Amino acid sequence: MPAPRLMYTRRIRFASVYARSIWSMRAAHPRLERGEGRSKDTEARLNADRSIGEPTMKTQEAIAQHFGLMYQTAAANLDGLTQEQSLMHPSPGGNCANWILGHLTNVQNGVMGLIGEKPVWESGQLTRAGFDPISGAANAIEWNTMRERFLGSKDRCLAAISGLSDRALAESVPHPFGGTTSRAELLHLLAFHQTYHVGQLALSRRIAGLEGAVKGPGQVQKV
Repeated sequence: MPAPRLMYTRRIRFASVYARSIWSMRAAHPRLERGEGRSKDTEARLNADRSIGEPTMKTQEAIAQHFGLMYQTAAANLDGLTQEQSLMHPSPGGNCANWILGHLTNVQNGVMGLIGEKPVWESGQLTRAGFDPISGAANAIEWNTMRERFLGSKDRCLAAISGLSDRALAESVPHPFGGTTSRAELLHLLAFHQTYHVGQLALSRRIAGLEGAVKGPGQVQKV
């Protein structure tokens, strides 16, 4: 049996010879290198192979899918959470679910305007979800109505996003932090923002003593 080093050396030599032979064939047959002389069936197979893995999802579909997952996860994390539980704060700091959902609703109102839809919920109570935390029942936002309005806006939101034209997505709109951006880029940013805060509601569930709603592969899913 050849020594390991000798076997390795032979493999290297074989690979080198094989590579040189391939390049020699290409040099000898430039028409094949350019793709000339191939049958129609061969060309069709090559084109089909090139198309494998190429993205086919439109921008509208991608944005709608992101918002759809956000709504789906929000519904799971909000399931069974009461007004009283929505006021429980994490320790040593952080916002309660009442503030988080109020903030989500405020921002989603902006999203709806960006896609030509009516707001999720127009209420003066939403001003309580500003820079200061909601610290007690007296300052709380009416939980059941807010949750119902937020989750109830899903179909309108996704339909409006899916119906946007490419021109509308490319239009320049004001950026929240100054300057301008395209409508598509801003929607991507807002979808991320909403999903980030929806994830915080999972912590609110655990603080309230509820089971986590979003499970891993192989577990029973609530979403």
